[in-house]
Amino acid sequence: MVCTNKVFIFPNPTRANTQRALPEILDFLLSEGFSVTMEERYEYMLGEEYPIVSFYPMETAAQQSEFVLVVGGDGTILHIAALAARLGKPVLGINLGTMGFLSEMDMSDLEMLRKIKAGDYVVDERMMIDAIVYNSNDEEVFFASGLNDVAMMKGDISKIVRLCVSVNERKVMGFAGDGAVVCTPTGSTAYSLSAGGPVLEPNSPCIAVTPVCPHALGIKSFVVSSDKEIEVVSPPQSNTVHLSVDGHQNRNLEPGERTVIRQSAHSLSLIRLKGIGFYERINQKLINERF
Repeated sequence: MVCTNKVFIFPNPTRANTQRALPEILDFLLSEGFSVTMEERYEYMLGEEYPIVSFYPMETAAQQSEFVLVVGGDGTILHIAALAARLGKPVLGINLGTMGFLSEMDMSDLEMLRKIKAGDYVVDERMMIDAIVYNSNDEEVFFASGLNDVAMMKGDISKIVRLCVSVNERKVMGFAGDGAVVCTPTGSTAYSLSAGGPVLEPNSPCIAVTPVCPHALGIKSFVVSSDKEIEVVSPPQSNTVHLSVDGHQNRNLEPGERTVIRQSAHSLSLIRLKGIGFYERINQKLINERF
């Protein structure tokens, strides 16, 4: 692989343990000769102690780098995934969260960052999906890209919603329930799995559609090839349908709007250093309860 030493550090500022870990991470990277960029909002906190760190607006900081080092948990990776994929910047995660399914490292693994500079790593390409919302006049009113999933859920938790799902303009199912999750292979081990969806290998060229608590015996999760276009329509009803892409790009769907989900033109590159396989990762992260 190409040797890289320009890194954009993207931390989760809401976690106290992230703030405690940042100085240790910065000290190690700078001692190893890495060139570090960060978002300008961290300059007030770190600028005086680390004058050789460069601070920019987020997209500029990412553009100045050769890879993104995410400090936090899987949710932090999801927050940067669309930008990193669009800019073609590979991502490496240091897990400080509870799951760490996407993250490659823990704080005890900092010395492995030397492999990045030496080019001793592999890249795991992950499919992204786009969600486009059209209004009743067929005008695009919302667009977002996600690494994990697109969820269309009931806004009022005490009421169900009705959804109609089509694939390439052919109706597949209509049902009432809590909602539906459309996920990538990466997202198949997230919300979709909790709702009873299948586990997909990360490089599978497919997308899964999982109804959430459908009030019908015959409504089940199904899988389509990634070249298909999935459309979800909510007919007029009293309860609001809430759209969420990767849990942080959100919109309440208006009556008459339809959501089209398809494979994105961009993919996310995850840096892998340990050689741990997908099923080993499942056994480590998903078999036992985490407290």
